[in-house]
Amino acid sequence: MFRYIRIAILLTILVVVAGNQFLTGGRFSSWEKPLWITIYPVLLDTDPGVRRYVDGLDAASFRDIGDFMQRQASRHGRQLESPVVIQVARPLTDIPPVLPGQNSGLKVAWWSLKMRWWSWRQSGQDDLAPDDIRMFILYQKGNPGELLERSVGIKNGSYGLVNAVASRNKSARNRIVITHELLHILGATDKYDFSTGQPTVPAGLAYPEKQPRYPQNKAEIMGGRIAVSASRWRYPASLASCVIGPVTAEEIGW
Repeated sequence: MFRYIRIAILLTILVVVAGNQFLTGGRFSSWEKPLWITIYPVLLDTDPGVRRYVDGLDAASFRDIGDFMQRQASRHGRQLESPVVIQVARPLTDIPPVLPGQNSGLKVAWWSLKMRWWSWRQSGQDDLAPDDIRMFILYQKGNPGELLERSVGIKNGSYGLVNAVASRNKSARNRIVITHELLHILGATDKYDFSTGQPTVPAGLAYPEKQPRYPQNKAEIMGGRIAVSASRWRYPASLASCVIGPVTAEEIGW
Protein backbone atom coordinates (compact mmCIF):
# COMPACT_ATOMS: atom_id res chain seq x y z
CA MET A 1 0.00 0.00 0.00
CA PHE A 2 2.83 2.38 0.90
CA ARG A 3 4.34 1.78 -2.54
CA TYR A 4 1.10 2.78 -4.28
CA ILE A 5 0.85 5.91 -2.13
CA ARG A 6 4.39 6.91 -3.13
CA ILE A 7 3.57 6.37 -6.80
CA ALA A 8 0.37 8.43 -6.49
CA ILE A 9 2.26 11.27 -4.81
CA LEU A 10 4.95 11.20 -7.49
CA LEU A 11 2.37 11.22 -10.30
CA THR A 12 0.58 14.16 -8.66
CA ILE A 13 3.82 16.09 -8.46
CA LEU A 14 4.60 15.31 -12.10
CA VAL A 15 1.15 16.50 -13.22
CA VAL A 16 1.55 19.75 -11.28
CA VAL A 17 5.04 20.26 -12.72
CA ALA A 18 3.83 19.58 -16.27
CA GLY A 19 0.94 22.02 -15.88
CA ASN A 20 3.23 24.67 -14.46
CA GLN A 21 5.69 24.20 -17.33
CA PHE A 22 2.88 24.61 -19.87
CA LEU A 23 1.68 27.86 -18.30
CA THR A 24 5.23 29.13 -17.81
CA GLY A 25 6.18 28.41 -21.41
CA GLY A 26 3.21 30.40 -22.68
CA ARG A 27 4.06 33.36 -20.48
CA PHE A 28 7.69 33.36 -21.60
CA SER A 29 6.94 33.12 -25.32
CA SER A 30 4.44 36.00 -25.27
CA TRP A 31 7.10 38.60 -24.31
CA GLU A 32 4.31 40.89 -23.12
CA LYS A 33 6.39 42.08 -20.18
CA PRO A 34 10.04 41.85 -19.11
CA LEU A 35 11.21 38.56 -17.66
CA TRP A 36 12.67 38.98 -14.18
CA ILE A 37 15.79 36.88 -13.73
CA THR A 38 17.53 36.31 -10.43
CA ILE A 39 21.20 35.40 -10.51
CA TYR A 40 22.10 33.24 -7.53
CA PRO A 41 25.89 33.02 -7.11
CA VAL A 42 26.78 29.68 -5.51
CA LEU A 43 30.16 29.18 -3.82
CA LEU A 44 31.21 25.80 -5.16
CA ASP A 45 34.47 25.84 -3.21
CA THR A 46 35.91 27.74 -0.25
CA ASP A 47 38.81 29.46 -2.03
CA PRO A 48 39.10 33.07 -0.67
CA GLY A 49 39.56 34.42 -4.19
CA VAL A 50 36.25 32.88 -5.26
CA ARG A 51 34.52 34.54 -2.29
CA ARG A 52 36.04 37.94 -3.09
CA TYR A 53 34.96 37.67 -6.72
CA VAL A 54 31.41 36.63 -5.86
CA ASP A 55 31.04 39.36 -3.23
CA GLY A 56 31.80 41.93 -5.94
CA LEU A 57 28.98 40.84 -8.23
CA ASP A 58 25.92 43.02 -8.76
CA ALA A 59 23.32 43.63 -11.49
CA ALA A 60 25.84 45.70 -13.49
CA SER A 61 28.06 42.60 -13.71
CA PHE A 62 25.43 41.02 -15.97
CA ARG A 63 24.25 44.10 -17.89
CA ASP A 64 25.69 42.68 -21.13
CA ILE A 65 23.04 39.94 -21.06
CA GLY A 66 20.14 42.41 -21.03
CA ASP A 67 21.81 44.57 -23.69
CA PHE A 68 22.36 41.50 -25.88
CA MET A 69 18.74 40.38 -25.57
CA GLN A 70 17.43 43.85 -26.40
CA ARG A 71 19.76 44.20 -29.39
CA GLN A 72 18.86 40.80 -30.78
CA ALA A 73 15.13 41.31 -30.28
CA SER A 74 15.41 44.47 -32.36
CA ARG A 75 17.22 42.53 -35.12
CA HIS A 76 14.18 40.25 -35.32
CA GLY A 77 11.61 43.04 -35.37
CA ARG A 78 10.67 42.95 -31.69
CA GLN A 79 11.00 46.40 -30.13
CA LEU A 80 11.31 45.35 -26.50
CA GLU A 81 12.56 48.09 -24.20
CA SER A 82 13.73 45.59 -21.58
CA PRO A 83 13.33 41.93 -22.57
CA VAL A 84 14.91 40.85 -19.27
CA VAL A 85 15.54 42.49 -15.90
CA ILE A 86 18.37 40.98 -13.86
CA GLN A 87 18.81 41.09 -10.10
CA VAL A 88 21.55 39.42 -8.06
CA ALA A 89 20.93 37.50 -4.85
CA ARG A 90 23.27 37.11 -1.92
CA PRO A 91 25.82 34.29 -2.36
CA LEU A 92 24.75 30.77 -1.47
CA THR A 93 26.88 28.10 0.17
CA ASP A 94 24.25 25.36 -0.14
CA ILE A 95 25.18 23.16 -3.10
CA PRO A 96 22.41 22.05 -5.52
CA PRO A 97 21.66 18.37 -6.26
CA VAL A 98 24.33 16.77 -8.43
CA LEU A 99 23.32 16.62 -12.08
CA PRO A 100 23.10 12.98 -13.27
CA GLY A 101 24.74 11.71 -16.42
CA GLN A 102 23.20 12.53 -19.76
CA ASN A 103 20.35 10.34 -21.03
CA SER A 104 19.70 8.92 -17.57
CA GLY A 105 15.92 8.91 -18.04
CA LEU A 106 14.23 8.50 -14.68
CA LYS A 107 17.33 9.75 -12.84
CA VAL A 108 17.03 13.05 -14.70
CA ALA A 109 13.33 13.29 -13.84
CA TRP A 110 14.07 12.59 -10.18
CA TRP A 111 16.91 15.13 -10.22
CA SER A 112 14.53 17.71 -11.72
CA LEU A 113 12.07 17.24 -8.85
CA LYS A 114 14.86 17.52 -6.25
CA MET A 115 16.22 20.58 -8.05
CA ARG A 116 12.83 22.31 -7.98
CA TRP A 117 12.59 21.68 -4.24
CA TRP A 118 16.15 22.95 -3.67
CA SER A 119 15.46 26.02 -5.86
CA TRP A 120 12.31 26.83 -3.89
CA ARG A 121 14.22 26.61 -0.60
CA GLN A 122 16.73 29.23 -1.80
CA SER A 123 14.11 31.83 -2.70
CA GLY A 124 13.53 33.45 0.68
CA GLN A 125 15.64 36.60 0.27
CA ASP A 126 13.26 39.42 1.23
CA ASP A 127 15.05 42.16 -0.70
CA LEU A 128 14.42 40.50 -4.08
CA ALA A 129 11.52 41.16 -6.43
CA PRO A 130 9.42 38.14 -7.50
CA ASP A 131 11.20 36.45 -10.40
CA ASP A 132 10.32 34.37 -13.45
CA ILE A 133 13.65 32.56 -13.82
CA ARG A 134 16.41 31.62 -11.41
CA MET A 135 19.94 31.11 -12.68
CA PHE A 136 22.23 29.39 -10.20
CA ILE A 137 25.84 30.17 -11.11
CA LEU A 138 28.28 27.69 -9.57
CA TYR A 139 31.46 29.72 -9.11
CA GLN A 140 34.75 27.89 -8.68
CA LYS A 141 38.45 28.61 -8.91
CA GLY A 142 39.06 26.62 -12.08
CA ASN A 143 42.42 25.40 -13.32
CA PRO A 144 44.10 26.00 -16.70
CA GLY A 145 43.06 23.32 -19.18
CA GLU A 146 40.47 21.84 -16.81
CA LEU A 147 36.99 21.41 -18.25
CA LEU A 148 34.05 22.49 -16.11
CA GLU A 149 31.04 20.30 -15.52
CA ARG A 150 28.25 20.84 -18.03
CA SER A 151 25.69 23.58 -17.57
CA VAL A 152 21.95 23.18 -18.10
CA GLY A 153 18.84 25.27 -18.66
CA ILE A 154 15.54 23.43 -18.24
CA LYS A 155 13.26 24.10 -21.20
CA ASN A 156 10.07 25.89 -20.19
CA GLY A 157 11.19 25.59 -16.59
CA SER A 158 12.22 28.29 -14.22
CA TYR A 159 15.86 27.62 -13.44
CA GLY A 160 19.28 26.92 -14.87
CA LEU A 161 22.62 25.69 -13.51
CA VAL A 162 25.79 27.25 -14.92
CA ASN A 163 29.33 26.23 -14.00
CA ALA A 164 31.56 29.30 -14.07
CA VAL A 165 35.10 30.35 -13.21
CA ALA A 166 35.39 33.11 -10.61
CA SER A 167 37.74 35.34 -12.60
CA ARG A 168 37.43 38.70 -14.33
CA ASN A 169 39.24 37.17 -17.29
CA LYS A 170 36.47 34.58 -17.61
CA SER A 171 33.50 36.86 -16.86
CA ALA A 172 32.66 37.53 -20.53
CA ARG A 173 32.75 33.79 -21.24
CA ASN A 174 30.55 33.15 -18.21
CA ARG A 175 27.94 35.59 -19.56
CA ILE A 176 27.86 33.73 -22.89
CA VAL A 177 27.14 30.44 -21.11
CA ILE A 178 24.51 32.05 -18.86
CA THR A 179 22.76 33.51 -21.92
CA HIS A 180 22.96 30.18 -23.77
CA GLU A 181 21.32 28.35 -20.87
CA LEU A 182 18.76 31.13 -20.41
CA LEU A 183 17.70 30.63 -24.02
CA HIS A 184 17.34 26.90 -23.35
CA ILE A 185 14.87 27.77 -20.60
CA LEU A 186 12.96 29.92 -23.10
CA GLY A 187 12.73 27.02 -25.56
CA ALA A 188 15.83 27.26 -27.75
CA THR A 189 17.70 24.12 -28.81
CA ASP A 190 21.42 23.45 -29.23
CA LYS A 191 22.78 23.99 -32.73
CA TYR A 192 26.15 22.26 -32.72
CA ASP A 193 27.46 18.73 -33.14
CA PHE A 194 27.84 17.20 -29.67
CA SER A 195 30.81 15.07 -30.68
CA THR A 196 32.89 17.72 -32.46
CA GLY A 197 31.50 21.03 -31.21
CA GLN A 198 31.13 22.21 -34.81
CA PRO A 199 28.11 24.50 -35.37
CA THR A 200 25.43 22.86 -37.50
CA VAL A 201 24.52 24.25 -40.91
CA PRO A 202 22.57 26.40 -41.43
CA ALA A 203 20.92 27.06 -38.03
CA GLY A 204 24.15 27.05 -36.02
CA LEU A 205 25.83 29.73 -38.12
CA ALA A 206 25.52 33.43 -37.42
CA TYR A 207 25.32 34.27 -41.12
CA PRO A 208 24.46 31.08 -43.08
CA GLU A 209 23.86 33.02 -46.33
CA LYS A 210 27.34 34.60 -46.31
CA GLN A 211 29.39 33.97 -49.45
CA PRO A 212 31.84 32.43 -49.09
CA ARG A 213 30.26 30.82 -46.06
CA TYR A 214 33.54 30.55 -44.13
CA PRO A 215 35.05 32.00 -42.10
CA GLN A 216 32.16 33.31 -40.01
CA ASN A 217 32.99 36.32 -37.83
CA LYS A 218 30.36 35.77 -35.13
CA ALA A 219 28.71 32.86 -33.31
CA GLU A 220 25.05 31.95 -33.30
CA ILE A 221 24.47 31.85 -29.54
CA MET A 222 22.99 28.32 -29.54
CA GLY A 223 25.71 27.13 -31.92
CA GLY A 224 28.05 28.46 -29.28
CA ARG A 225 31.08 28.78 -31.54
CA ILE A 226 32.42 30.78 -34.46
CA ALA A 227 32.81 28.49 -37.48
CA VAL A 228 36.21 29.17 -39.04
CA SER A 229 35.70 26.48 -41.68
CA ALA A 230 33.43 23.50 -42.26
CA SER A 231 35.45 21.53 -39.69
CA ARG A 232 37.10 24.12 -37.41
CA TRP A 233 35.74 26.59 -34.89
CA ARG A 234 36.74 28.95 -32.08
CA TYR A 235 34.97 30.32 -29.03
CA PRO A 236 33.55 33.87 -29.17
CA ALA A 237 35.25 36.34 -26.82
CA SER A 238 32.04 37.96 -25.56
CA LEU A 239 28.35 38.45 -26.29
CA ALA A 240 29.37 41.20 -28.71
CA SER A 241 30.60 38.36 -30.95
CA CYS A 242 27.29 36.46 -30.78
CA VAL A 243 23.88 36.75 -32.45
CA ILE A 244 20.51 35.05 -32.15
CA GLY A 245 19.71 33.41 -35.48
CA PRO A 246 16.25 33.13 -37.04
CA VAL A 247 15.62 29.55 -35.90
CA THR A 248 16.48 30.37 -32.30
CA ALA A 249 14.40 33.57 -32.50
CA GLU A 250 11.38 31.55 -33.64
CA GLU A 251 11.91 28.97 -30.87
CA ILE A 252 11.76 31.65 -28.15
CA GLY A 253 8.73 33.42 -29.61
CA TRP A 254 10.36 36.24 -31.58
